[in-house]
Amino acid sequence: MSFLIEAVVVLLEDGQWHSLAQIRKDLCMSEADFKKIINFYKGFNFINMDEKGEKIKLDDYFLKLPT
Repeated sequence: MSFLIEAVVVLLEDGQWHSLAQIRKDLCMSEADFKKIINFYKGFNFINMDEKGEKIKLDDYFLKLPT
């Protein structure tokens, strides 16, 4: 599961909005696992979600963390 958590960050590290459906498709994830990962990121405020709940992007603060 930790690999998938990191894989989502890699897809989002450009700071742009990305479709939840496309991310899930790109990573070939089950709906249940995908929801767990998104809820993990939301719980720590690492992502922003659009009003419709269809797109996400990494929070600017998260993007500024040292690597």
